[in-house]
Amino acid sequence: MALLCGGVTFLTVSCENEMEEMDMKAVSKTQNAIGLSSAGQDRFAIKTPTNFGPMSENLRNIIVGEAVAESDCGPTEFVTVQRKYARPLVADPLAFSNYSLYSQLNQLYSYLLDRGPQYFGVDGEYTDLMTKRQRELEKFWNMPNQIRVNGQHGATLNDREALADMMQNFIVGVNSREMAYAYADMLMAENAKSPNLPESPYFSLDGFATTYDNLIVIGDGLVQMLSESGVDADIVWTGILAHEWAHQIQFKNMKTWYPKGAASDIPEATRYTELEADFLAAYYMTHKRGATYNSKRVEQFFNLFFQIGDCGFTSDGHHGTPVQRLAAAQLGFDLADSAQKQGHIMSIEEAHAYFVANVGNIVAPATVYVQ
Repeated sequence: MALLCGGVTFLTVSCENEMEEMDMKAVSKTQNAIGLSSAGQDRFAIKTPTNFGPMSENLRNIIVGEAVAESDCGPTEFVTVQRKYARPLVADPLAFSNYSLYSQLNQLYSYLLDRGPQYFGVDGEYTDLMTKRQRELEKFWNMPNQIRVNGQHGATLNDREALADMMQNFIVGVNSREMAYAYADMLMAENAKSPNLPESPYFSLDGFATTYDNLIVIGDGLVQMLSESGVDADIVWTGILAHEWAHQIQFKNMKTWYPKGAASDIPEATRYTELEADFLAAYYMTHKRGATYNSKRVEQFFNLFFQIGDCGFTSDGHHGTPVQRLAAAQLGFDLADSAQKQGHIMSIEEAHAYFVANVGNIVAPATVYVQ
């Protein structure tokens, strides 16, 4: 649950003949993750803030971090999309050298500084959808005005004022606005020389929930890459928001639901809470008083969660295999679909109890402490 875990440790995309030939094999036998080596740390030292709360596992980590060991999880369409954007990024010296810096700055800005009016999508084309979904989720789970949702954008990294804010707040040694502007201008000059800075979706890839300001962050790049794998963009926006909203529900009930933690070890506990978030998201998405998706559209939703499943069983950020995530989503869909009273919405406590009673059909944890 650490901030910046998606911006520092990565799998390797190795390059030969001055990056002209690329070996996309990851060091840790990856099937579903394409990564980038740590870069961009020499010029600036980042001040890591300490005033934020617990954070859900960042979806960025599944895409660029340690994710999939070889097993029954094979490559998905998502790998093709990852490679489509990783190759030009690695082949661009400016973009490659700034990758880690830009990723961390944009994450910190979304997390701690961006509190103005929000838009979703590169041109704001999904703002109305996300406003509607947020209102629905507030009503569905009886959580009015409790959650803030921020969009994350690559364009922020080419905004002089925003860059100066980042420099002044997060870079060691920047002690004046004039100095912050000077560094911002330097980065914008580099942006002008690169076709990937900051346009690459890798620079707006975050998707997480945190107790800090009860915040959810969803990046344009994350949605773009998932939708290009064959899932309609509105399903991606809705599915990620519903999933991260479920993490906010878990945060609010942590002491009651998981008094000793969700399981006996971190990977197992993470898998458990991630699968429950999938279940709660699916329940909302297919409920007659939720997002009301029909079976055809729910199939796309399943595909979304298959694409971002992983097989890193010993990783602290293990979300569950694609098969397990599909089963968790199916459990939520079946519950909503089979309810005798289609207008009835289970309370948060009832939905949690239903998941606890049925999760054994999806996975058999060794030791589960969940209540």
